[in-house]
Amino acid sequence: MLYFCNIAILAALLLGQPMLALALTPDEAEALVNSAGAGDAGALERLKQTAERHDPESLYHLGSLVFEGKLVRGDLEQAADLLKRAADKGHAAAQNAFGFMLQNGIGVAKNEQEAALWYERAAAAGEREAQNNLGWLYQEGRGVELNLDRALSWYTKAAAAGSGIAAYHIGRLYESGGYAPVRGVPNLAAALDWYEKAARGGLAIAQYKLGKALYEGKGAERNPVQGLAWIEKSAAQDNPLAQQLLALQLAGDGYKARDEREAMRLTLAAARAGLPSAERLAGLFLEYGFGAGRDPRAALRWYREAATRGDGEAALRLAILLDEGPPEMRASKEAAAWYEKASEAGWRDADLRLGLLYQTGKGVERNYAEALRRYRRAADAGYADALYRIAVLYDEGLGVNSDSRAALQWFAKAAERGHAEANAVIQGLMKPVERQGDAFSALKFGKF
Repeated sequence: MLYFCNIAILAALLLGQPMLALALTPDEAEALVNSAGAGDAGALERLKQTAERHDPESLYHLGSLVFEGKLVRGDLEQAADLLKRAADKGHAAAQNAFGFMLQNGIGVAKNEQEAALWYERAAAAGEREAQNNLGWLYQEGRGVELNLDRALSWYTKAAAAGSGIAAYHIGRLYESGGYAPVRGVPNLAAALDWYEKAARGGLAIAQYKLGKALYEGKGAERNPVQGLAWIEKSAAQDNPLAQQLLALQLAGDGYKARDEREAMRLTLAAARAGLPSAERLAGLFLEYGFGAGRDPRAALRWYREAATRGDGEAALRLAILLDEGPPEMRASKEAAAWYEKASEAGWRDADLRLGLLYQTGKGVERNYAEALRRYRRAADAGYADALYRIAVLYDEGLGVNSDSRAALQWFAKAAERGHAEANAVIQGLMKPVERQGDAFSALKFGKF
């Protein structure tokens, strides 16, 4: 992600000066901003007056205010005009800000090539956020030819100037193998060194990455306590990934003392931030009353949120609740649709359950052949109940020709995997088989 960074919150000039012919210094501009923010209308007026005299510092700060809609009416086109005027006069932060607007098409037509030119000017002047932004363009080949060497060079300059996000980007390059002693080969140790730099600078995502690596012992010696300390710092900054990981710890998944209420609070915070796995976890907690009272309807809402975002496991949980939950919430047709989504995501339990729906005609038109196809998928994944239900279809001749011998073979497979009903069928056949020698054609196993 690119950042329109270091845009000051407002400018200020010394009170009592009737005319402002001289250019403002950055400190003077910030003083005016602070005064205006404290309610001094005169300070804002003096900022406008100096901007009218083409003072770059005033133009930059006023453009920033107009961009953010603070103390003045927001107007992105006007903000772009003010920032460009400051940029034209060599103001590095304005050059970076105007480049950001060009890159993203904010207030002006999108033009990544021109954005790169403005970033180049600001970066050459030492503007660290422009250096970071320029590094990202080179990394992605946006507006410039892709060049990881240049990307790393600009990121390194920005990081040396204190940019945590630039240090994080370097870490990502090393972790992915995008740039390492051998390209294409991840260098986790180098990545963690850069993540630590960014983490110590307070960047939440770097704190999470570093903490998770230390907790799992990936790229560094395993240190769960230190890892969780970094994760807690990240969670305190509302990083949803850190909040979810910490919630699982507090739920009894690791080194933290169990605290169900805090686990629930963190999970809901991460879920409200739109993290699908946290939405699913919130649904699970609410369905079973973990950290709060049971609330199947609230669980249904969170499962639906996560499933709509493509979380296959949430789609499965949602379908089960619609299929087997409280009677007033059941909706077999919708359950079948979500089972299908879960199946597409690779959840073979969904195929087993869809097979049951097709076999019984619940929520879908009865279709024994489709039931058998679904059971076979689940059986291939090792589900014993799927093996058992295939046996029943062969025994009854549902969707296939009745075949007692094949049925017995499937019952035996299910029994080998510990399926109690299949085992009972096998045990019940043992004596008749001993008496008759070949019971396959004589026995009808019935529906199980």
